[in-house]
Amino acid sequence: MIYRLRVILDNDTNEDIFRDVEIDKNSNLTDLHELILLSFNFSADQMASFYTVDEEWNQINEISLMNFDESTDSMDSILIANILNNQNTKLLYIYDFMNMWTFYVELIEEAQEINNILYPRIIFSVGNVPEKAPDKKFTNKDLGKDDLDEDGYLY
Repeated sequence: MIYRLRVILDNDTNEDIFRDVEIDKNSNLTDLHELILLSFNFSADQMASFYTVDEEWNQINEISLMNFDESTDSMDSILIANILNNQNTKLLYIYDFMNMWTFYVELIEEAQEINNILYPRIIFSVGNVPEKAPDKKFTNKDLGKDDLDEDGYLY
């Protein structure tokens, strides 16, 4: 069985930028990481992580490219089918932590493999990747003026 996934680049343009891909559901997250890099023409010279998320895309658990300690799993130790399914259809993917390229990964459907087709593969591509990563504005809606010092910084 294969998974059809939509990988959407979070960007600050009016243009939709996404790739639809197919990958064996028993592949590991490293395989999906490499497919995303290929799909968006990124090099493999930067760190990246997947994050499990809730329905509103809030991060829950990190799955890093490399295992730095026992508190996080590594991509090569997690099968896609063990993390994406009909109940959990979303992942967040961050590439290059200096530039924070952010991608929303969604399970479109599970399907039968087609004979003589090599997987993984890109099946649909929309939009061009911008020259630089979109600016990220990190805010916390729960913070109030009482949480900031006199210069406006968290203390």
